[in-house]
Amino acid sequence: LVLIRYGVAQIIEQPLPANATAFQRELDAHLVLWIYSTLADNLVDHVVGATTTYDLWHRIRDYFLANRAARYMMLNCQYRNLKQGDLSVAEYARRMKLLTAGLADIEHAVTEVDLTTQFLHGIDKRLDTIRVVLGDTVPLPPFETVFSR
Repeated sequence: LVLIRYGVAQIIEQPLPANATAFQRELDAHLVLWIYSTLADNLVDHVVGATTTYDLWHRIRDYFLANRAARYMMLNCQYRNLKQGDLSVAEYARRMKLLTAGLADIEHAVTEVDLTTQFLHGIDKRLDTIRVVLGDTVPLPPFETVFSR
C-alpha cells in the first residue's frame, strides 16, 4: 500500500529498463535501502545481494512462498486442534480468528461454515447445550452470531 500511495508500485512489478534515467535508478536505490531497513535480520540473510527493488521484492516473495506448504500444515493443525479449555469464549474466538487469518494469508481461506463448525467443535463441555442448539440450526449461523450467543 505504501508503494501504491507514493506511485512507485510499478517498480516491484517489472525490472528497471536498461535505459532507466538517473532519477529512476536513484529512486530504486532509495526503495532498496528502505525495504532492507524494515526487514528482520533473519530475513535479510535470505535476500542479501539484491540490488534492485524488483529483485529484492521477488526474493522476499519467493522466500515466503517457499514456506507456504509448511506454514499451511502448521496453521491448519493448530486450527483443527484448537479447544477452548480454560480460555474465555472471547479469547478462544480471537485465537480462532487469528489462525483463520493466517490461513487466508497463504491462500487457504476457511469458509464461514467451517469456521462456525470448528468453533462449536472446540468449545468447552460446559457449553454443550449451546453447541447442540446452535449446531442443529439450519442453516448454520455465521461465526459472529454463534460467538455472540
